[in-house]
Amino acid sequence: MSNETYAFALRNALTEIRNVCPDVQTSFLFDKEANIVAGDAKTPEATMERVIGSLEGILDKADTIGGLDSLIVEGSKGNVHITCVNDMYLTMIASKSADMKYLETVARVLIPTVIKLLDNLGPTPLRHLPPPSKPLWEPYEEVKEEEREPQEEIKKKERREVEEEPKELEIPSNQLIVESFGGLLIRNDTVHISEDIMSQWEDLLDGKEINTVEIESFNGKTNQCKVKTLDDSKLENKAVIRIPEKLCQTLDIKKGELVRVKPVITGGR
Repeated sequence: MSNETYAFALRNALTEIRNVCPDVQTSFLFDKEANIVAGDAKTPEATMERVIGSLEGILDKADTIGGLDSLIVEGSKGNVHITCVNDMYLTMIASKSADMKYLETVARVLIPTVIKLLDNLGPTPLRHLPPPSKPLWEPYEEVKEEEREPQEEIKKKERREVEEEPKELEIPSNQLIVESFGGLLIRNDTVHISEDIMSQWEDLLDGKEINTVEIESFNGKTNQCKVKTLDDSKLENKAVIRIPEKLCQTLDIKKGELVRVKPVITGGR
């Protein structure tokens, strides 16, 4: 796996943290040499560098006492949450109202799981990857005018072919943290997901109602089941899926683990 693919996957995971945790304003990873490994899609690199610069003094002192595991820096307008993850520092800047225990769960579960999955696919040493000065699909070397014309014609032809091809419905997916539950009157074929995530899916699918989802565990097991909106106010707007205990056993998953969840689309829009 290339470094670019590795960093792109981490960038998506960090961006997902901001999507499911509205209180998080910035999230990024940097190594112990103060190099940025990956950051969410909305935060400028200059902002990350300023934060790292302000933290260097704290991290230097932490090294003298054996290293840093977790740290919360309280500010006047928000908090900075720092967690050591696989010899890197996951940094999240969040508002004062953020649930720090929930952020701790995200830091301890989501990012390590993504890194482990990427390492299993193909270990790649992490390093700082600055954005290219030109789009990846354009040649870096200058080309002569007579060489550029055929390329433009090829691009036009490719665009026409793409426009003529029927467009398939793209189904979005989310990585959610498992919350198991049980009881005598519990339906074992129904899971619960926050209204915020359900609404995001419906918006992306032009308002199409979602009644069924597909759950995939990181061990490869899948299951389709009915879905309802969460009625627990403590779990609203969080990247959580409540799964009946019997279904957890079927998928071989436990509370606190990550699963991929996407809506099942039947028929037309």
